[in-house]
Formats: sequence, C-alpha cells, structure tokens
Amino acid sequence: MDSTHNDADGALIREEVEAMVAAEGDLSDDAKLIVLAALDSDEALASVLEGALPGSGGSPPATPEPSGAAPSPSGAFVKSIRVRGFRGIGPAATLDLRPVPGLTIVSGRNGSGKSSFSEALELALTGNTYRWNRQNSKQAAVWAQHWRNLHQSHPCELRIEVTEEGQGVTTVGVDWPQDGELTDRTTWVQRPGRQRETGVTTLGWDRTLELYQPILSYDELGGLLEAGPSKLFDKLDALLGMEQATDAEQRLATATKDLQADDTNAKAEARELKKVLAVLDDGRAQAALGHLRKHRPDLDAVEAIATGTTRQTASDLGALRALAQLRLPAEDHVAEVARSLREAAEAVAREQRSASEDADRRATLLREALEFHEHRGDGPCPVCGQGALDGAWRQRVEHELSSERERIERRRAAHRLLEQVRQQTHELLRAVHRPPDPGRFELVSYAEAVAAWQRWTQAPEPAAALADHLDTAYRDVQAAFELLRAEAGELLERREGLWVPHASRLAAWVGLARKAREKEATVRLVNAAREFMKTAVEQLRTRRLGGLKEAAREIWAALKQESNVNLGAIELKGSANRRRVELYADVDGAEAQALGVMSQGELHSLALALFLPRATMPGSPFRFVVLDDPIQAMDPAKVDSFVRILARLARERQVVVFSHDDRLPQAVRQLGVEAWILQVFRDGESSVTVSPCLDPAERFLQDAFAICKDEVPADVRSRVLPGLCRAAVEAAARDIYMTRRLSRGDARADVEESWQATSRTRQRIALAIHDDPQADLSRWRDATLRRKAAYSLVTRGLHGTLTTQPVDAVRSVERMVKDLRGGAR
Repeated sequence: MDSTHNDADGALIREEVEAMVAAEGDLSDDAKLIVLAALDSDEALASVLEGALPGSGGSPPATPEPSGAAPSPSGAFVKSIRVRGFRGIGPAATLDLRPVPGLTIVSGRNGSGKSSFSEALELALTGNTYRWNRQNSKQAAVWAQHWRNLHQSHPCELRIEVTEEGQGVTTVGVDWPQDGELTDRTTWVQRPGRQRETGVTTLGWDRTLELYQPILSYDELGGLLEAGPSKLFDKLDALLGMEQATDAEQRLATATKDLQADDTNAKAEARELKKVLAVLDDGRAQAALGHLRKHRPDLDAVEAIATGTTRQTASDLGALRALAQLRLPAEDHVAEVARSLREAAEAVAREQRSASEDADRRATLLREALEFHEHRGDGPCPVCGQGALDGAWRQRVEHELSSERERIERRRAAHRLLEQVRQQTHELLRAVHRPPDPGRFELVSYAEAVAAWQRWTQAPEPAAALADHLDTAYRDVQAAFELLRAEAGELLERREGLWVPHASRLAAWVGLARKAREKEATVRLVNAAREFMKTAVEQLRTRRLGGLKEAAREIWAALKQESNVNLGAIELKGSANRRRVELYADVDGAEAQALGVMSQGELHSLALALFLPRATMPGSPFRFVVLDDPIQAMDPAKVDSFVRILARLARERQVVVFSHDDRLPQAVRQLGVEAWILQVFRDGESSVTVSPCLDPAERFLQDAFAICKDEVPADVRSRVLPGLCRAAVEAAARDIYMTRRLSRGDARADVEESWQATSRTRQRIALAIHDDPQADLSRWRDATLRRKAAYSLVTRGLHGTLTTQPVDAVRSVERMVKDLRGGAR
C-alpha cells in the first residue's frame, strides 16, 4: 500500500524538479546531470560522480515512464478489538465496531478499561504505544512494567479484526507466553484463505502508520508540540510526499560531505601542523610553516621539505650533518704513506752516502778525456804526460764511466721517489678538511678537533720528521674527529628523531591535500547541484504545505471559539539539525509565536488542528481515526465545535473516540450528530463489558421500570419513582432545548445560562417546547389523558403518592418523553 502512493508522489516530484532544472539557466549541464541522478538513486549519483565529470557530456539517468494515474490507496476499517489479560482487561472482552464511515463514541469512566482497547489496537499495529515510548519519562517505565492484567495475567492476547478493501476481514494477533516479558510477544497476520504470517510487515503499513498516525491519545496530542522542533518538522514534512526531493537533497549533502572529506581533513591537519611546527626548533619546520600559512600552499615545496629533497642552504642542520659525517684517510693508507716516505728518505740517504763530489768531477774529467782521445787519437796524457791515451785506456775508462752513470741514476731515482712521496704526503695532509663551524650548536669536542686539525696541517719539511708527523698527528686528529663525529651524530640523531615524525606527517598531509585539489572541480559542481536542490525543496514544500495549512486553520477556527488567538502562517524552515516548524499566531492584531501565547487548552486544540488533517489525508490507506480522550483540556464550547469536526470527518472516515468525559456523548446528542455511542463497564476482577449507551432519559426510565419490577416497599416506590420520572423528563427536555439552540448557532454559555436559570420541571418543559419558561403548557398538557397524568406525576407528585399502577405511571412518562422528542405540541 505504501509503494503506490510513494511512486505517484515520486513521479510528480520528478516532473516538477525536471521542469525547474530545464528553466534554470545558471546551472551547468554537468550540475543538472548530477541533480537528476540524485533524484534517481544512490547508485545513479555514484555512477555520475565516478564518471568523466566535469565535462563528461554524459546522459542523465533514464526517467521512469509514467504508469498512468495511481489508484487510490485501498481502505482499511477496524471491525473489532478483542483483549484478554492485557492492561485493565482480565477475562476476554470485545469491542465490536462498525467498519464503515461514521462516528463511534466509546464512553466509560476512568479505570473502566476503555483505553486498554485503544492501547491494544496501537500495540498490535505499531508494536508500541506512546505511553510506553515517551523518551526521558519515568512514567513510561512504569506503564511498560504493568502491561499484564493484575487479575488474569494469562492467557494474554490481542485480536484486531480489520476489513481491507479487496481482502476481506484480516486478523492481527498478539500472543504472550505465560511468563514472557513485554518484548517476548508473537505478532501475526491472518488473511482470509491464507496461511498465518508472522509479524505485520505483510500488511504494508510500516511506513504509512508512522506517516499518517491514525491512532492518537490525549498524552500524544500534548506531546506532539513538546517533541522538539526537529521532530515536529519531520512529522509535518513527511505528510507532503516529498521523500524523493528530500532524499535527493540528502544524497547531494552526503556526496558533498564525502567529496570534501579530504579537504576538510587536510585543513584540520594543516591547523594542527601549524601549531606543532610553530614551536619546533628546526629550520625545516619554519620553512614548512611559511608555506602552510599561505592561502594555497605550494604542495611541491612542502613535499620537498618533508622528503629532504630540497636544497636548504640556510639549514642549521647542514653543518651538524657534515660534522657527523667527518672523514679521514684510512689509517692503513696513512701508515703506508709514512712507510713509503721513510723508505724513500732512506734510499736517498743511502745513495748520498755512496757518492762524493770528487767522484763526480773525476767522471767529468774522464768524459772530457774520452772526447779528447776521440778527436786526437792515441797519445800521451795531456794532463800528466806520463800515461798513454790508447785503446786499452779508452776501454777501461768507458767501463768506469758506465758504472758511475748507474750510480747517478739510482741516486736521482731515489730523489724523484722521495719528492713523489712527499707530494703524496702533502696531498694526504690537505685531504683532511677543517671541521665546519657548528653554528648555534655547542659541541664540546669541536675546539680540540680544530686544534688537532691545525697540528695535522703544520707538517715539518724533513722526510723522516714528516713521516713521524703523519703517525703522531694522525692519531691525534683521528681521536679528536671521532669524538666530534660521535657528538655531532648523537645530536643530529636526536634532532632528526624529533623531525622525522613531523616530516612523515607533512608528507601525508601533502597527499591528502593533493587528493582534495583533484576533487575541487567536482565539489563545485555538486555544491551547485545541492544549492539548486535546496531551493527546489523549499519551493515544493511551500506549494504542498498550502493544503495542510488551510485544513489546520479551518479546524483551529472551529476549535478556538472565543479565543482571541488566530492561527497564522505555518512554515517549515531550516535543514539538518536546525530544521524547525514556525507556528505564527495573531493575538488581537499582534503577531507572535503560537507556542508562546497559547494556553494549555489552546495548544491541545492546535495539536488537533495540525494532526487531524494528517490522519485523514487522501493518500492514507487507513479509513479509520482513533482518538483516546481528546477533549480533556477543552471547555464546553470547544467540545461542541470538536463534535462538529468529528461529524465532518465521519462522512468519509470511521472515527472512533474513547472518552471518560460525559460532555462528548452529551454534545453529540444535543447537536443532533449521528453517532453510535458505546459504554464500557468494569466489574470486579477486571471483568469488562461493552454495551450500547442509553441517553440519560432512557437510563432514568430503565431504572424506574426496574424499581417497578423489584420487590420494593410501596412507600419507597412512591417516593423514588416520581424523582426518576422527573429526571427522565428534564434530561429529555434539556437535550431538546440545547440541541435546538445550539443548532441555531447560539453560544453554549448563553444556552447553559438560560437552562440553569430555570429550576422547575414545568419551566424546563416549556423551554423544550416553546423556548420560553413562562409559556402556557395547558393545551399541550391536556392533549391526552396519559400525558396529563404523566405531567402531574413529574410536576406535583414528588411528595405525593402514585394514583395509578407504578408500571402504568412510568409508561405514561415514557410516552411523554417520546412526545417531547417528536415535537408534539
């Protein structure tokens, strides 16, 4: 039953929104596509958003083809309510109702068990009752604990018979095990010719019961306006049949939130990062902070800082990192150079020891002599004149000179090697750089490392001393550099340990921010679609709320009577957590919030004005409205107006009203409203019975006939019967008089005052016949002998004796009552 109505509303909503979309020139094609997808379903919207937006050029979701006018919802009437062992009813009791349009009054004193029937109906159909479900109410817990009857707790069962168009009589049953709790119940549905089905889901009423709420109690009516602005908003908004539009708006809101989640999270993380980086003693933190403070940070720059790929010339950690990475030539290499230096020096010294200056001069002289011999040939020595320069001499001298050349070459090679090793040594010395300045960091070992480095660079010239310098200075600089490297490394590790988590966090933020920027174009489209849909919902709501407002004003106008408060605009405003209902009132020309200026009775009437139209909307599958004690806070004038409203509703609805207030059946009789009045009686042991209700005149006459039949002493009968007969006539006269006056539109207060101004039975009969307490009744009285006798009994027989048989006397009065009601003059 729900789907037909919802489908019809959905098709109409889609048509209206599509027309708005087509007429909206400021909305891009992609945004329009998003709106139509949101109207369709979650899947359709997700498909569009996952597509090639923006500028996809895609096609909107297919619009469902209209299936023609939706059929009217099938009608359901309540046929009977049978209760056993539940609430105030012990043995099984049945409330039989007429499953047709019409007004039924179920009357009974407080505690008679009448409300147990209403609660049984509500529990069977909805699975709960308002009394047991009131939030933050201690009384609700008490109600829920005492759900079994005290006198007969088992069997505990409910049976609701409902007539459904096209189905026949459907029975809804609720059963409890003997020791079960309230929630241990079993609910079932039995349709004609079908198997019993567990639960009430097959009725298809889950949504419509909540939407149209055809069962209202006095407590619930009072709580409707106290439920809070958002709940009242939801109750009224649901009636407008705008689920498809509001669902679309919600889908777009959810999509916007989801799409902006990365941006929202990135902004929140940026705020936290700025707080952390601002107090972090690190140049990288300050550099990153500078970017984060910009309206649109440079993500590449922040990423470079986070990953360490940026050049940080001004970074205070650069020098510290360099100190932690100080390097020296390998110890074995230094030792090898020193050894080579010593060996080269010893070779030079060795060659120098084997050579002399005279040997060099003699070799020079011999070479010159050989040249002389080569030019002059054999002959005496030109120097001493004794020796001969001949071939033998020449051979001997050439051999000596060859040996000398080898010695000279060895000496020169030794010198060259020494120079090479010395140059290598100086390169080794220069390869050790001065430790860089640590800047603002104070390192205990730094000064000694610099001093050791300086000693290292101050090398002596002699080779042997230089070799010794390499050994001793290297050990010094090695030890000093090791201390400095360790100290700088430890400090750097501490500093990096502080930075690494922030660097990782920065890198993660960059990834999040990039994802957010990738979605910016889509977010703009969805936001535009959302704003459009928000405006569309407001326009649709205004259109559809008009009918409900008119119905509410009409009911309020009837109920307010002499109140100076007029119901003004009814507006649904806001959205999400700020949604609310604005109820305006006009108090003697001044506008005010209705809830702030109305009395308790007026608020109750306002609740009826708002929610009776809801329960009787055309789309409701329920052809019944059940009200439990709705007139408690009403004055007599409002009761009359309320009865007229009920009579109007009863033309098309089965209206069942439970009431302990005699004013309701009295007003029904006096206004001449057609109604079936039932009376609920409770005897001992929670035994409840229901029977048609006699009007007061009929009850008095029934009591009078009972006295006639009982074995009552004659003197007692003579005293009691006239009083009962008089009460019957006055009750009938009052109904006749009140009905006529009220039907003319006279104010109830004036009519009541006129009635109370008369005290004699004769005057009250005159009011019923002529509207004049002083009118002459002799002609009417003497029209028949029976009427004359009855008149005498009720006007003069109170303190006298009966002149006829008791039964005949009562029958005469019964006839006179019929004459009065029949308009006999």
